[in-house]
Amino acid sequence: MSRSKAAALVATLLLLAIGQKAAALGLATRDMNPVLQPILIPSLVPVNPNDGWRIDHGLYITNTQQKTTSGSESVIIDVENYRYEFALSYRRDRWRTQIRVPLMANKSGELDSLIENWHDFFGLPQGDRDDLPNDRVNIQYQRDGVVEYSQTDDSSGLGDIALSLGYQPDDSNLTYYVALELPTGSESDNTGNEAIDFALWAELRTLIDDQVGAYGMFGLSFPGDDGALEGLLVDVFWVAQLGIEYGFNEHVLGMAQLDMHGETVDDSDLRPFGNSLQVQLGLGFPRLFESHRLDLFFSEDIYVESAPDITFGLRLSRNF
Repeated sequence: MSRSKAAALVATLLLLAIGQKAAALGLATRDMNPVLQPILIPSLVPVNPNDGWRIDHGLYITNTQQKTTSGSESVIIDVENYRYEFALSYRRDRWRTQIRVPLMANKSGELDSLIENWHDFFGLPQGDRDDLPNDRVNIQYQRDGVVEYSQTDDSSGLGDIALSLGYQPDDSNLTYYVALELPTGSESDNTGNEAIDFALWAELRTLIDDQVGAYGMFGLSFPGDDGALEGLLVDVFWVAQLGIEYGFNEHVLGMAQLDMHGETVDDSDLRPFGNSLQVQLGLGFPRLFESHRLDLFFSEDIYVESAPDITFGLRLSRNF
């Protein structure tokens, strides 16, 4: 990230901090690139607004068909990825804790035809979809004539479990987090990098008025040098999220969020491994029924091919 971009992001967070009490939760999403899912990409941590426990169930369905070549590098990502996350959070006074347990699966593209018909109906370009067959798993990354990553069969299993600890100073809208991702996934199943990843970040949430809440996070991730991309990952990369929630009434709210991160594979000119920018759009139902909230959302890659083509997400949460 350039100094000017970093300064602009910091300035945005500081302006948001002038607001009132913490409000908007934000979407705990990340780049669902199946090659990068085994590494820790931190995201917002929704917590109980009061002291106590919170349970989140998150389901993400991602469809990707990308084919990119640059110099001696090439990558094909043709897969449908399913990710379920169970998250248990606890808040007490100024402290926040969370454990996040993912289950992952890479399968052939059941949604390929549906997405192509969607693009045709609205006159949208198909991109690389015209060059790749439907309903297959095919992930290939070659660099300098060497196949660094290859997957042609379905896979599934437990991913890497993440533990985070946060602290919010008195009279502040900022919360500071540190997290570890444990090597509970499997390199052979493409669900983990069999290394310990580390991350730290700061989150900000503020209520602008009775209807509008804003939030943001900025942090650094330090992936462990192991797994399928051993020796290729950068030592550290930045991660950021910015978003806004608008309450149409007490039962329905709209959400718009930008997810960003820096280059993940060292000296790569391929967009799936470089700077990433995607948008999340969704609806929230904070009073679905007693103590429960439902969020429905989808993501699109604004910087084309820097993230999966589309991700559909659902989150059901409960405070108690």
